[in-house]
Amino acid sequence: MRRCDNICGAWQSWLSVWRITKDSMVANVVPAFVLWLFAVTLAVVYCLSPWMRDALDHLSRWQERNGWLAAFLSQFLFCGLVPCVFLLTVRSIVIDRPIVKSLVQSIWCGAMGMACWWFYGLQCKLFGTGHDIATLLCKTAFDQFVWTVVVVAPLSSVFYVWLGHDFSIMATVKTCRTGFVRRVVMPNLVANWGVWIPVVMMVYTLPRTLQIHMLSIVSSLWVLIGIQIGTRTANPVPR
Repeated sequence: MRRCDNICGAWQSWLSVWRITKDSMVANVVPAFVLWLFAVTLAVVYCLSPWMRDALDHLSRWQERNGWLAAFLSQFLFCGLVPCVFLLTVRSIVIDRPIVKSLVQSIWCGAMGMACWWFYGLQCKLFGTGHDIATLLCKTAFDQFVWTVVVVAPLSSVFYVWLGHDFSIMATVKTCRTGFVRRVVMPNLVANWGVWIPVVMMVYTLPRTLQIHMLSIVSSLWVLIGIQIGTRTANPVPR
């Protein structure tokens, strides 16, 4: 009987993870469509259009000159201003204090942008700068199943739960104490894989100096999903 209860409890827990992830992604259908379309279009046009490559050379040179600072500013802009527009206008993703939370997440995402800039440099040293299928697969796998699992998902999960608790450290600690991996990290990680595995392949088709900006564009979608997951994890709705 006890074993049956444990199995049922585990099953209900994983259903909760799936519900939080699904509800958060469904709530962001509009921004998801807009930003995915933009990201795919940019990658395809860059590959096919010499004019676009020439135009983006200016951005590439600016990134090369400024390194981590440019990465910070790119993430700060796309993960603050763009999501704030959606948070203020799309009814399905309305949250409390959207402007304050957008500013805080801008700073957070700017810091993560710096970390990703250095991570992309590490990827180039480990796997080279080629754009062949083998290199793209190696970079995508290392990105999603090492970097994301060990660093990005745990840190981002705690951050968005903290936002969901309106910056309460005590409430965040209380939430994270109970089933940290299952309740806090897994909804973020599953949604992360759903969004980023296909996108990361596109990111790595670009030169390193443009990868961070493609990351920033899609991150403006991802932070909306992250906010929704954090809010639902911090304040679960009884089913």
